Amino acid sequence: MWWNLAAVICAAGSEPVMNVDFSYAFGLPHRMTVALPDSSDKTIVDTHADRLQLRWTYGNLRNIPVGAFMPLGSSWSGDAWVEIDGRRVPIKGHRRAEGILPVLDAESVDADGKVAWEAVGGKSAAMVRVTVTNTSPKPHRYNLVFTVNGGFGEVPGYINAGDPLDYVLAGWNDRADRVLALVSGAPAVLRKDTPARSMALQWDLKPSETGTGWLVRPYQAYEADVPALRTHDWAAEFEAGKQVWRKLLGRAVCLAIPDAGVRDAYYACLGDIFIMREPVGKRYVAVSPGTEAYRCPNSGEASMASVGLDQAGLTREAEAGYRWSVESQGKDGDWNDPDGWSHRCWGMAGFKAWTVLEHYQITADRDYLEGVYPHLLANSRWQERQRQRTRVLVEGQRPLHYGLMPRGQGDCGLDAGDGWYGYFLPHNAWAVNADRVAMLAARILGRDDEAEEMAGNFERAKADLLSAMERGAIHEDGYRWIPGSPGNPAGSRWGVLNAAFPCEILPPDHELITGTLRYMSRKMSPGGLHVHTGWMADGMWVAISLDNVAEVELRRGDGDEAVRILYAALNHGTPLYTWCEERGPEPGTEKVSGDRQHLWTPAAVVRAVRDCLVMEDGDGLHLAPGAARQWLASGEEIGVEQAPTHFGPVS
Repeated sequence: MWWNLAAVICAAGSEPVMNVDFSYAFGLPHRMTVALPDSSDKTIVDTHADRLQLRWTYGNLRNIPVGAFMPLGSSWSGDAWVEIDGRRVPIKGHRRAEGILPVLDAESVDADGKVAWEAVGGKSAAMVRVTVTNTSPKPHRYNLVFTVNGGFGEVPGYINAGDPLDYVLAGWNDRADRVLALVSGAPAVLRKDTPARSMALQWDLKPSETGTGWLVRPYQAYEADVPALRTHDWAAEFEAGKQVWRKLLGRAVCLAIPDAGVRDAYYACLGDIFIMREPVGKRYVAVSPGTEAYRCPNSGEASMASVGLDQAGLTREAEAGYRWSVESQGKDGDWNDPDGWSHRCWGMAGFKAWTVLEHYQITADRDYLEGVYPHLLANSRWQERQRQRTRVLVEGQRPLHYGLMPRGQGDCGLDAGDGWYGYFLPHNAWAVNADRVAMLAARILGRDDEAEEMAGNFERAKADLLSAMERGAIHEDGYRWIPGSPGNPAGSRWGVLNAAFPCEILPPDHELITGTLRYMSRKMSPGGLHVHTGWMADGMWVAISLDNVAEVELRRGDGDEAVRILYAALNHGTPLYTWCEERGPEPGTEKVSGDRQHLWTPAAVVRAVRDCLVMEDGDGLHLAPGAARQWLASGEEIGVEQAPTHFGPVS
């Protein structure tokens, strides 16, 4: 179904026009990771002002304890650039191929030529195709140069004249004969930029002539494989890699949005969920929060990613990618990945429960819910035992943390005055949500006795949490807001609005939710996002403005504010539709933290764009609740085709 709703908009012309222009992107390098979906063979591509940097590791997550914070990182890197008559050509622009694929499309421009860069992850290698064109009226010499960073690497022809110059071996830090990279498509020439670690292709081109070369990073190749690498059809593998992504993204729900920048953002971010998935352990595929610093799975970002996939119609992939998280539970019932890096984050069980309920509501798969139900039941019982530890009077009075989960890990910039540890309201809201979902699942499955038990756990936990929120709210300037921990205004505002959605502890129009939104809006960045939503007190975690604030604004009926935040979040990303975890507020900032390609924001974009078009609210379904007024006034079609909802597919 496509909707033409221009007639319902009054005075739309008075609204400021919003554009996706990446005007608040952080500084270079901008990062994209290229790979096939769900692949262990990932190659980071960083775009700098005058070069591309490739970063990679030969490790994988199959042999690392699943869920442990043991990120793979990058063990190798190398820089590639193009020279014209010996001078480097600056990179002037970079984007995704076809607007949405996780395939780099960049351009270098000089008065004497232009260069097209394309990078893709294929079945056997990461490939960079470089096309140089002489745009001047005179002949010129063009070189594609690649040099391995660090102290290791050997180009045989550098060491002994007459030996090959078209590949570089590891030498050390791996098998000595591992091929790190190979170049083809033009004569390879000797370079002495570094001792034995540089190689280059060379073209002498007349006006209007073009040359094409390849920089190839094989995933597993050794010197004996070089003859086969030289004759391999890299163009065919390159196209095959792109086709895999076209086919996958083509299976997702079809969205019609008048703004191509927003539409492309949805599919680009959907693709990056698969970039950050890969095999883990012996039998799982799991989601990591990043591609380098956080390349190891947990259950937080993976939860949002799986919800996004379910809502995109990729339900099989959603379930498979979250199976490890569902099955990760202690023998005592603790569902917070007790042997993983989310241990003591009491909100993880709530994230899991939300994901499970969403999958069931989208698919109506009763067998799935039956299979997961024992995890929900055991966790709710475990949580009830834990809360008994804090249901203790102090000098005859209930302390602010009465009935909450014991002290746990906050993360996300939360601060209770003792580093990472304390009684944190966002985590407790998520924990109560786990009890709520356990109760709902018991009722759906007809487990009447257990449903009554779960309802008791839920109601007691909810009452204690509401008391902590009420008594621990911060009174300021005539209104009240929810802090990260009861009675303590320190730390970030991460997660407090989840009490309204998706945890449904408070209604979206509750006084404390209204006050918290007001408080968070007191300090906004120049680009229109909320400051101190994570660790950086003077910076932003872009995802949280979108994932926390915009989603609640939608449920409060303020679609204008929700879509404004969506545009602001997109414009704080790079032209590759990628985001670092946290950053400074100014355009081009060099203050960034966390993984440079972090998953939380792409997952939030996928969910927010979908919810702006179609959104469940209890027993109701809203169509286009967050459609921008300029979309509606454009006269162009807005809509969805076969969008999964709790009430069945909507078109």
